[in-house]
Amino acid sequence: MEPKAVTEAAPLKVLFCGRDMHFGFVFTHQALAGDVGVQVVRCDRAQIPAELATADVAVPLMSRLDAPLLRAAPRLKLIIQYGVGVEGVDICTATELGIWVTNIPSAGTGNAASCAEHAIFLMLAALRQHNAMADSIRQRRLGVPLGQTLLGKTVLIVGFGNIARELAVRLKPFGVRITALRRKPWGRQARHAEQQDAGQALCRPFPGCQPDPGLEAAAEAALADRGCWGQDSARLAAEADIIAVTCHQDEQNRGMVGAEFLAHCKRGVRIINVARGGLLDYEAVREGLDSGKIAGLALDVQEHEPVDPEHWLAQHPSVYLTPHIAGVTELSYRSMAEIVADAVRRVGQGRPPERLLNAPVAPRGAAAEAAAQQQ
Repeated sequence: MEPKAVTEAAPLKVLFCGRDMHFGFVFTHQALAGDVGVQVVRCDRAQIPAELATADVAVPLMSRLDAPLLRAAPRLKLIIQYGVGVEGVDICTATELGIWVTNIPSAGTGNAASCAEHAIFLMLAALRQHNAMADSIRQRRLGVPLGQTLLGKTVLIVGFGNIARELAVRLKPFGVRITALRRKPWGRQARHAEQQDAGQALCRPFPGCQPDPGLEAAAEAALADRGCWGQDSARLAAEADIIAVTCHQDEQNRGMVGAEFLAHCKRGVRIINVARGGLLDYEAVREGLDSGKIAGLALDVQEHEPVDPEHWLAQHPSVYLTPHIAGVTELSYRSMAEIVADAVRRVGQGRPPERLLNAPVAPRGAAAEAAAQQQ
């Protein structure tokens, strides 16, 4: 793509809100390096109010963009998340103010595949007791600890979106029995429900991010059993050696992995979470770890991030933590950087991004372009 001047006046400022997810900033900066009139910057979280006031595009990352912040950002035209999660963005206020909001789907970008691979890494870390391995290295002990194989295990996947589907097809060669729980119905009804949700959210896939048309069928074919959350939870939880949480989080499923669900699990279950930290009830999980009900807890996400190194999660010998990096691979991050760059260029031309999560009546981006054309 030929670099072009987006504006001859003030540069179009793209603000990464915080210094988390370092490579997202680096790769986006590289992707837009040849675009005249575009400035890609980042700031500490404490500086967000001041920096957002002069930003045209915001990438929230792990920071909240609430109503007061948005109302104090008169130039802001687009909020684009570097990934899927927009639960920290006040979309209603953004819509009222004429700010476009979008995210980047995990399908087709390498993000879902990266998260699926990381989920398997966490399963293996819990099964082979990676923390105890490190202890053995320090103590110069050989042949300890005694690990477990994935081979022959039953893995229950909670949620069946893009990450879960990528996970199911990757788990199959390990010789595991795969089951799945989801809130929506299965089959034709599920696809119809998803299409309705997509229509309500105005979600159009980005070009080049179309899901693999064969992935859903291959993933469902890998399942030995499946069910719906609630009516089938007890039955499928009781069979599982490993539970992988991959679903999105909302107010209805916060703390879903809690005392009631864990009561149905077999003793020695291992729980993996590559979705959102709030899906676990940590009091119930801690009790399960201390009693031996849960043999291993492997988390890429926590309720409060970054996790305090002195927190009990970081100190427990049967807990395995990674710093929210399941989707952080060069493949996924370079793909997403190009999507952000394309969205920035479109804003510079007064056009919305290819995919929208809201529908402002009077978009600032379109209004800004119309004003520029009249000058």
